[in-house]
Amino acid sequence: MKFHIPLRLTRTAAIASLCSLCLLGARGAAAAEPAATQDALAPLETSSVSLAQAMKLIEAASATARAHHLALSFAIVDPGGHLIAAVRMDGAPFASLDFARGKAFASVALGGQSGATLEQRFKDDPSEYSNVSGAGYYAPFLPARGVQPIFSGGHLLGAMGASGAPSEIDEQAVKGAIEAIGASTTR
Repeated sequence: MKFHIPLRLTRTAAIASLCSLCLLGARGAAAAEPAATQDALAPLETSSVSLAQAMKLIEAASATARAHHLALSFAIVDPGGHLIAAVRMDGAPFASLDFARGKAFASVALGGQSGATLEQRFKDDPSEYSNVSGAGYYAPFLPARGVQPIFSGGHLLGAMGASGAPSEIDEQAVKGAIEAIGASTTR
């Protein structure tokens, strides 16, 4: 009795086998040259807040919020507005995380502006912001207090936004966190 195996199935099986062999070969090569592989896998130098730094920012800002007996939300974005990390503390107001992200996105979208500057620009000319609300990678664009840019060595590394408390406390939590990691809110 003969079986007919479709050609597509045999090609797929052959490709899968080849991929498996390539992966096994790559693993063997990595084991043979661990130093070279580690160098190749080392993180590239970037001009952005790292995840480790973002976590430190969140912890420092959360400590400030707890000291005021408040629950806030925080969002950190890179210079392109992409979300790195975000957290909503237990009990933080509804939608505060979206507001924090929108503030951070607005800051980097306009070159690293503080919340106070963003708010004033909006008051001076609201039409300046009329066409940017959909540009935020599904984040709102909120020119408001409670955000600070993150600079190091004169380079914009991202921004951190906060929401859920009066603007002064949002600002205080963010500014203190940025300074706690050795960065600055100005160039």
